Amino acid sequence: MERTIIVTGAGRGLGYSIARKHLDMGDRVYAIDYNLTDELRSLAEASEKLSIYQCDIGSTESVAEAVKDVLAAGRQLNIIYNVAGIYRFEDKTGLEHTDLDAGLHMFNVNALGALRICKAVWPLIQKGTLVVNISSEAGSIGGSRRKQEYCYCMSKAALNMGAKILSNELWDRSARVINFHPGWLRTPMGGPGAFASKHSVSPDESAENIVNIAVNIDEVPRDQMFMTHTGDILPW
Repeated sequence: MERTIIVTGAGRGLGYSIARKHLDMGDRVYAIDYNLTDELRSLAEASEKLSIYQCDIGSTESVAEAVKDVLAAGRQLNIIYNVAGIYRFEDKTGLEHTDLDAGLHMFNVNALGALRICKAVWPLIQKGTLVVNISSEAGSIGGSRRKQEYCYCMSKAALNMGAKILSNELWDRSARVINFHPGWLRTPMGGPGAFASKHSVSPDESAENIVNIAVNIDEVPRDQMFMTHTGDILPW
């Protein structure tokens, strides 16, 4: 059966891999990104089941414009992948040199962006809908050992809290929410170290694991909401 999917951050990296994976499965995909890359445009030209939209998830107005077509179609959403997010390498420093004002923008995108998407398509989140948020082990308070990256870690912790509250609200609808740490991805956001490390993971491999869990979500207990892309449970 054809699923209806939304993927944010679909222009490259993990989001692109997730979108392509669902297209390969025959699903209808609405792909959103701040920058519509050549790769995403080429994918849209090759598949009539892919629609692409430029969108800043940090803007309520931009999100509302981007989801007009999916709302007009009126089909229940099967999976919403909130992949889009930002990271600042300048934040790899202690509090003394951290730009806290820049952190406000990061919080707006990383924590509130996922909720903006869900709010904008609220009527289409129904029984069986799954909301997938790409969080990070950096957002785990219980597992935190870091001494820097205040704003990024705090934004992901806030995303986790938003996901838990959303899960509580959607409980009576029998819709679900799950958050993933996608691994240390070999992408520009992962940095040069990711491309050189044997401990990193390719976007395609991470996407394969995440999509496999998402389409088989009934096999995952409802109280297991925060995990790695390989299914290992993380502490909030």
